[in-house]
Amino acid sequence: GWGDYDGNSWPDLYVVNDFGKKNLYRNNGDGTFTDIAAQARVEDVGAGMSVCSFDYNNDRAEDVYVANMWTAAGNRVATQEIFQRDAPQNVRTLYRKHAMGNSLFRNNGNGTFGDTTAKSEVGMGRWSWSSDAWDFDHDGFADIYVTNGMISGPSRSRQDLNSFFWRQVVANSPVDARPSQDYEQGWNAINELIRSDGTWSGFERNVFYANNRDGTFSDVSGAIGLDFIEDGRAFALSDFDHDGRLEAFVKNRNSPQLRLAKNVMKGLPPSIAFRLSGRGKSNRDAIGAAVTVRTEEGQQTRRLQAGSGFLSQHSKDVFFGLGAVKAPVHASVRWPSGAVQEIRDLPVNCRVWVVEGSGEIRTEEFRAQKSDGSNVHDPQGQKPSSPVASGGTAKAVSFPRADKKIISLPTEVETWLIAPLPAPTFDLSDLSGRAHTISGLKGSRALLHFWTAESNSHQKDLKALHELYKTQASGGLYVLSLNTDSREEVLRAVAQDAKISIPILRASDDVAAIYNLVFRQLFDRHRDMPLPCSFLLNEKGEIVKVYQGVINPENIRRDAARIPENAAERLAKALPFPGVSDVSEYRRNYLSFGSVFYQRGYFEQAGSSFELALHDDPSSAEALYGMGSVYLKQGKQAEARETFTRATKAHASYPETLPNSWNNLGLLATRDQHFDEAIRCFQQAVRLSPAHLIALDNLGNAFRQEKKWDEARAILERAIAVNPKDPEANYSLGMVLAQLNNTEEAFKYLQRALQFRPDYPEALNNLGVLYLRTGVKEKAIASFQECIRAAPAFDQAYLNLAKVYALESDPDEARAVLQALLKQHPGHAAAKAMLTQLEK
Repeated sequence: GWGDYDGNSWPDLYVVNDFGKKNLYRNNGDGTFTDIAAQARVEDVGAGMSVCSFDYNNDRAEDVYVANMWTAAGNRVATQEIFQRDAPQNVRTLYRKHAMGNSLFRNNGNGTFGDTTAKSEVGMGRWSWSSDAWDFDHDGFADIYVTNGMISGPSRSRQDLNSFFWRQVVANSPVDARPSQDYEQGWNAINELIRSDGTWSGFERNVFYANNRDGTFSDVSGAIGLDFIEDGRAFALSDFDHDGRLEAFVKNRNSPQLRLAKNVMKGLPPSIAFRLSGRGKSNRDAIGAAVTVRTEEGQQTRRLQAGSGFLSQHSKDVFFGLGAVKAPVHASVRWPSGAVQEIRDLPVNCRVWVVEGSGEIRTEEFRAQKSDGSNVHDPQGQKPSSPVASGGTAKAVSFPRADKKIISLPTEVETWLIAPLPAPTFDLSDLSGRAHTISGLKGSRALLHFWTAESNSHQKDLKALHELYKTQASGGLYVLSLNTDSREEVLRAVAQDAKISIPILRASDDVAAIYNLVFRQLFDRHRDMPLPCSFLLNEKGEIVKVYQGVINPENIRRDAARIPENAAERLAKALPFPGVSDVSEYRRNYLSFGSVFYQRGYFEQAGSSFELALHDDPSSAEALYGMGSVYLKQGKQAEARETFTRATKAHASYPETLPNSWNNLGLLATRDQHFDEAIRCFQQAVRLSPAHLIALDNLGNAFRQEKKWDEARAILERAIAVNPKDPEANYSLGMVLAQLNNTEEAFKYLQRALQFRPDYPEALNNLGVLYLRTGVKEKAIASFQECIRAAPAFDQAYLNLAKVYALESDPDEARAVLQALLKQHPGHAAAKAMLTQLEK
């Protein structure tokens, strides 16, 4: 937001940052700026979204109001002793400030500001977005309005995610700028939760603060009818009906997306507005001009600004409430050029046109109003069609109370896709044993109908599909019915009772899960696929439309006959209304599809998605890395190596892509016992990302394989510095120290590895070996036994425990241990050899 904090007519810039400190750039008057936020004491800390500059106490110096984030959960969690326990005290203080809400800074007039938030009582704004000021009650002092709310989900419980956010995201935020797995997982989780209809700082009302003219404000949001409960984002002010009162256009994330609030407060004092036009040295719109109004009540100054609050622009009228003014008004305009123009004896309740350097001043009276605040003359002869908020008292509010209803989602929805999506392949048999695949459908339009026997409509839907298939057979529409929950005999009974001839397939759990993932990724709200749900496929085997709920055969028949053939036709069908778009073709984010499939273990589908991403952008390092990861999982080592190598030479949008690719190249080299090459790859990963924990672990272990103990120790100590709780790094360092005969330190790190991963079989086994080396047989036996209990399939602990019993002349116990191993691994050669040895 632009302001003029030092009053020298050069516009200064205040920048509000999300999750960080703010900046105040002072205009040096020579084309350069200097950040003076710290020395001016307006750095502020919080999740900032907007700033407004206004003179709230009419002392002729511009003050600053910053909209941040206030949350009860944040204030509660951030003050707990366990919160960010390892962070320095000054950092913990900043986190607490992050939750404390909005800030009001009073201009001291000497280049500094004072924080008057608490005294003025304007800190509580909830999850704030747009904030700005105007004189609502025309008393000559500017009031503050703040739009609030993050995500209001349709969940009936309205359980808010704010506590989760502070406990699992903010609390895990790393103190320094480096990757943190817990932090990333917290963000991923909360993003999925809000996409799954969760509420995050939702149902938060907008806040209106009335200026009490003594340095304090009062929250009168409900009384004047501006406490809307939607997810407010922005608002703009304009006297759209020319009655001398500013209307507020409020923009929301959810519906109603636009509200028009008209000020109908009774008995408002007079007002005056100025419409400015720059000439000569000033810009035409007079942006930056300051208008000062002088009356017997005092003096006020307002500036004409570009940009208002958040993503908004108010009317260019410079508007003043005049209080109890009786005499004419005197005004002066300080133009951006520096020229000052005096205007005397202006009437009240009028709009004044002023042109820079011109002595001709034009005025126009505001439209008269009735005693109830409504217009005397309505040229349309009807009331405004938009909802109207009242002012003055809560009784006159005409908006419905939006918090009285629960958002309900439609149960039947049809959605054309802007971009077709290849249908995931499957190989399923129908009740007659005939196989069906997606590739077998190509060349024909097809409908995939997923259903459950628990649905009350399933028999009706199947009959409708049967009739649709019969009438459309010659038209090339093929229908497949995929059941997700019933046994084959149940499906046969359903088909027989309903006389269904269409193929009925028993969808495997994997096929159902894959199509559920497709559905979740197609829509921004990641909801599970409702049943019934149908997918219309074109001749290429691509999904072009999704039907949620009970099917309408007439709609499907019509749609199948008119599947769009190009981007323009798809756009026309997919968008709810006609318009003009400068986007040549919509591109789907196949990277996200590939990542989701990969995370769930569906590597074939992941590979197909990454291939589509590479088709769209052959130079994408992320797509190459994803494809290489799929090859790695599929055991295609040559293809994986070639793809990861390409990734290291491609353009990466995410900083970890290249080090991850080098790390995986190192893993492939390790598998081939090429440890020199592996070390080189891991070192390159660490050079690109010094805190890459996995690469550090792998590099340390590669040095261990080469018996380069000092190098291994140095790298593993670096890994522990990155994450002291990493069990792998602690275990590997313990093993290195054991090789260096530093037994005491080796014990410490092996025990730390088990502290962070109690069922770590290698650590339990080697801790037992270390106990044996130091002659503590009882603890060695206990460690081997614990390893067998925690990881029954891990063979080394059995063999070591059997050796101990054999050395202790207890062959029966040794045999029992080896026989237990053979139950786990019947053909275990070493166990059989030891048993044979015990029999001699």
